[in-house]
Amino acid sequence: MLRQCFRSSLLLFAALSMIAASGDSGQPRAGKREPIVITSTSMEADKLGERVTFEGDVILKKEGMTLSSDSVNVMYDAGTKAIREIEALGNVTVRKEGRVALANRALYYSLEEKIVLTGDARILENDNQLGGDRITLFIRDDRSIIEGGKVLFYQDRKPEKTRSR
Repeated sequence: MLRQCFRSSLLLFAALSMIAASGDSGQPRAGKREPIVITSTSMEADKLGERVTFEGDVILKKEGMTLSSDSVNVMYDAGTKAIREIEALGNVTVRKEGRVALANRALYYSLEEKIVLTGDARILENDNQLGGDRITLFIRDDRSIIEGGKVLFYQDRKPEKTRSR
């Protein structure tokens, strides 16, 4: 019975996500957006349509991006029922196109399509690592801003030529 309720709630959430994704935000869109799909071991709705909390092995998938964390809170706009923000807490991992971002907390802003990472935030790409107090990922523009951090770049070194005399 509980599983059936959870599946029904997940389907309801997916339907609400599709409506929110197709809603007019006042900004031009280059193509159709895919729905956000979230799986977890449990889900709780607080005032259905305003806040939904997912707990345990949470996986969120959205347009080529995968976010995993211990818990996710989805906040809706009370008037339009569109997704306003998504907050991920604990062991946050964001994967997109060969890049991995890690943090203790992530906040996704739907209208701006950006993710703000805090708490031991870092980005890994190949052997390179970017870390900071706060990292903002702009999903649409494929760029990021790192505040108060450090950058570690590793380059392939060419062997030095020895001169013979």
